[in-house]
Amino acid sequence: WCLVFKLTKMSYTVNVKWGKEKFKDLALDSNESPDVFRAQLFALTGVDVARQKIMFKGKVVTDSWEGIKLKDKMSFLLMGTSDEVVTEPEEKTVFLEDLTDNELVSVSALPPGLVNLGNTCYMNATLQCLRSAPALKEAVEQYSAEPGSAGMPAAQLVNSFSNLSKALTAKRSNMSVQSSVMLFLNSLRTLNPRFAEQQQGHYAQQDASECWAEIMRSLDQNLTQEGQSVVQRYFGLEYKDVLKNSEAADEPAVESTSRQLQLSCHIDKDVNFIMVGLERALQEEITKQSATLGRDALYIKSSSISRLPQYLVVNFVRFYFKKSVGENCKIRKEVKFPLVFDAHKLCSPELQAKLTPAREQFQAYRDWESEQQATSAGKKRAKTDEVAPEADADFHPTEFADDVGSNNSGFYELKAVLTHKGRSSNSGHYVAWTKQPDGTWVLFDDDTVTVKKDEDILALSGSGGADWHTAYILLYASQPCKKIPAAEESAQASMETAPDEATGTA
Repeated sequence: WCLVFKLTKMSYTVNVKWGKEKFKDLALDSNESPDVFRAQLFALTGVDVARQKIMFKGKVVTDSWEGIKLKDKMSFLLMGTSDEVVTEPEEKTVFLEDLTDNELVSVSALPPGLVNLGNTCYMNATLQCLRSAPALKEAVEQYSAEPGSAGMPAAQLVNSFSNLSKALTAKRSNMSVQSSVMLFLNSLRTLNPRFAEQQQGHYAQQDASECWAEIMRSLDQNLTQEGQSVVQRYFGLEYKDVLKNSEAADEPAVESTSRQLQLSCHIDKDVNFIMVGLERALQEEITKQSATLGRDALYIKSSSISRLPQYLVVNFVRFYFKKSVGENCKIRKEVKFPLVFDAHKLCSPELQAKLTPAREQFQAYRDWESEQQATSAGKKRAKTDEVAPEADADFHPTEFADDVGSNNSGFYELKAVLTHKGRSSNSGHYVAWTKQPDGTWVLFDDDTVTVKKDEDILALSGSGGADWHTAYILLYASQPCKKIPAAEESAQASMETAPDEATGTA
């Protein structure tokens, strides 16, 4: 007997005509819903998925490819406008008290969440945290793909991130946002097939830290400002490294420089605070061949930061590979972290000296603020003495004049926390907690968005064990220093230079 198997082609390259434009060699997978193809067209044309009408020889594509004979180089017709047409409302007015929680998010000041497409919480949490960095968010949304980069997976990922971020900023329809999420997910899986791994017929959970690294690599390669990588400009740490042979005091130390995009907080039984773990990560033992001793020797590599970026990423090294179970198991230990972080201790002496002027500005403002509080104690503050609202306050620069995207003080404030709940990096659940421009903390649990308080954030240190949200990645932003009001500075200057009544001298 001879068995003949007929192999059915699943992936095609097709063309799409939209008005006067024609898009050639677009990828179409018959295993995927037409919504995935619509998301691709949305990224190219800006036509909202809800307004797209895709046709082939008079037949309209619905929610499946059934009835359409797919083949390479076939041409579809896309109908729809990128500008939303204003029409008379067909539904009656709905009042706020009648809306569901998700509907309230879309009409309120709360930012929209991201739908879980099947174990994609790791991706959703990562994207929400990255978008909490205004400089990165702005650069991503301004991204324009270079000619000839359409077939490059990393460039496609950045382009799909740009479209998704713009859809979230504009609070577009849920269908548009979901289509953008699908397109980004496909780009991520094309770039790194690991994120397309399946277990028992379902897409597997992935490590959010690896997703973060993959996205940052793509942004680093494709997102530039004035010829410089946006990622290196705003997230780039520079180190001064010294390698010393601990067994041969007369062997000269070797100095070098290195770059990183994040700090690592090593965790062991003695690490209870973030600074302790960060300091330990700057000391490393290395066994290597010694030319002086003619054998392997123990070297100590000591590192210090020589450049601080505007955004400081801290990764808690919470997972280790356990051979007996074959997975990355979680270190379930509490490590406390602050809402305001001072990186001064981690810096080289040269950088510490450069940070001094800005740090003195912080101290001057704190002293002035203390004086104001002491003066106003026990009496009602006059209207003219009221402190200006945060939005109206004037701030000192947070970066060095010759280094855009740097931090000139060492002070940071927490902007986002990516947490994990569970016992291994490839299981459990990831969510994002981000600080909004008005100072409100928001929890993004996929597409569920809720308001939180400062104490909720501090409780993410790991005190709740494996079955509660534990900080995995922290994102800090440069803390701005308020300027002392001009009138107060003039008054202080006058007091300092006024003649002494007794001596008549200044």
